[in-house]
Amino acid sequence: MSQREHVRSWVPLLAVGITAALSAGAGTALAAQDDASPPPQANTAGAVSVVPLRDGLYMLAVDGVNVVLETGTFGSILVDTGPASGSQALLDQVRQLTDKPIRFIIDTSADPELIGGNAAVAGAGQSLATTDTFDAIEVNGNTSKVDLPGQGNSATVIARQNVLTQMLSQPGANYGSAALPSDTFSRHQFNFFMNGTPIAVVELPGGHSGSDAAVRFDRPDVVVAGAVFDQTRFPVIDLANGGSIQGEIDALDQIANTLAYAHVPVLEDSGATLIIPVRGPVSDEDDLVTYRDMVGTVRDRIEYYIEQGRTLQQIHAANPARGYISRYGSDSGSWTTNDFVDAVYRSLMADRKAHRGGRPAQQQE
Repeated sequence: MSQREHVRSWVPLLAVGITAALSAGAGTALAAQDDASPPPQANTAGAVSVVPLRDGLYMLAVDGVNVVLETGTFGSILVDTGPASGSQALLDQVRQLTDKPIRFIIDTSADPELIGGNAAVAGAGQSLATTDTFDAIEVNGNTSKVDLPGQGNSATVIARQNVLTQMLSQPGANYGSAALPSDTFSRHQFNFFMNGTPIAVVELPGGHSGSDAAVRFDRPDVVVAGAVFDQTRFPVIDLANGGSIQGEIDALDQIANTLAYAHVPVLEDSGATLIIPVRGPVSDEDDLVTYRDMVGTVRDRIEYYIEQGRTLQQIHAANPARGYISRYGSDSGSWTTNDFVDAVYRSLMADRKAHRGGRPAQQQE
């Protein structure tokens, strides 16, 4: 692994976004964990594999896609909902883990396999902005009742504005209203507070796509990386929806340098940030940086071959992903090694064309 300096930048959590600033109590503290304890182990329930993480957090693998559940006094949050085919199994498993209503869904991209369960899961939830009746104290001191308008019968779906735009533009997509993000943002990050922990939904550079985001649960020190980090294969670079190879590397760097850190007191420090990839096992910063270095190495090789004037066919023949194919590669399926090499090549060529005002004549496919 290449040498690097870990920049530990603290991004201040400003009180913006949702006004539901709920606390589990001033005495809430993150339970200390023994660094020598074994890693979290998965329990399989139906089609959903469950890995307990920390402090009310679980990783649920739904048809191979990792969904994260955070639950506590004021309700539950799901980061992504997995493919539509697994939505009922996901709901059944969530109900086994907690009796708290699903309050929020956070989408980390617009991929159908990540947001396919939105409609069913959101429809089974209940927003904090309910239509319940609350007590209100009038000026004269008498107590009366007041109804607060809101969604009530559906969980709030949080996502970048780009996610909503991409979902609406997907060919043949027919998402119901419950599946669409109901609380979108276009600033750098969206912050709120629930169940005793600050939560940050952070936009990422256009790596996998132009709608990528990561989610940090602050007190349990867990980061959900989304589709930019896939422990089972080379990263999917969706060029048509704003993805790029440089954005992929920048996104991985951003997670490592600004989201993976522990700032709780030493006696409560769990030892390392847990990082949840879109697929594969629970990871840490070393795993993330190893993945970043792999992506950077393949990018550098392809860029070198481009500088030499090689065609795409010649680059394939040079096998730029060598050394990593047994770990991340595939000759079949929805994303092959050749697909990855093609995407890196086309991304680099698009960058060259943009910076030089045209495509070099010798670069032919």
